[in-house]
Amino acid sequence: MNSSYSAMLLDLDGTLVDSYPDAEQCWGEWAESVGVGDRFDLARYYGQKRHDIVRDLLPHLSEEEIAAHAEHVRLAEREYTSRVVALPGALRLLSALPPTRWAIVTSNDTEVAKARLTSAGLPVPEVLVSADDVGHPKPHPEGFLLAARRLGVAPSTALGVDDSPIGLAAARAAGMTALAVRFRHDDASLRDADAIADNVGDISVHLADDEIVVEITGGDLGHSNSPQYSRR
Repeated sequence: MNSSYSAMLLDLDGTLVDSYPDAEQCWGEWAESVGVGDRFDLARYYGQKRHDIVRDLLPHLSEEEIAAHAEHVRLAEREYTSRVVALPGALRLLSALPPTRWAIVTSNDTEVAKARLTSAGLPVPEVLVSADDVGHPKPHPEGFLLAARRLGVAPSTALGVDDSPIGLAAARAAGMTALAVRFRHDDASLRDADAIADNVGDISVHLADDEIVVEITGGDLGHSNSPQYSRR
């Protein structure tokens, strides 16, 4: 396995942007309103679909009631974006990638994802696969597979970048090389990644022979299956 890829498919929250303060406020206010504030920890659920979070916390509700609560949080998350910021190096990385060679694969819906990108000053990609586009959330590979198809690349030639264990599992299940970035998960929970970088700021790319060559500084490049990333 070498350092050249046809495309880069990136998670959003925790990978390109830090939306945690706003998301924590949205979810915290909701959790208090339904009486589960004392046992709610967003870190436990980060990267999961809203319906699944509500269902786990309030398993006695009907699917219609779960959907109503999830929609309430979704609308709040569209409004709570004032503290969303780009993570270090995110803009530099995206600016170096050709528009047809990268995509975002997120568990959020499209409107929330675009609102967070705009708040963070990051470009909205030509291919953005969100919860609106798939029937199966991460760790199912559907999102990554759909993004690769829309980019017109073979999944096995692409690089998936994610900060969460479920996202990395989804990229691996899609047949991609999986690169983890550290955010709110410890290295033990990222053990299924092919390699770990401290953040996207440690990822540099350039084009060579129509391929994206990936170089990484910092992190643990000999992690797991040890792909031969270039290291500067």
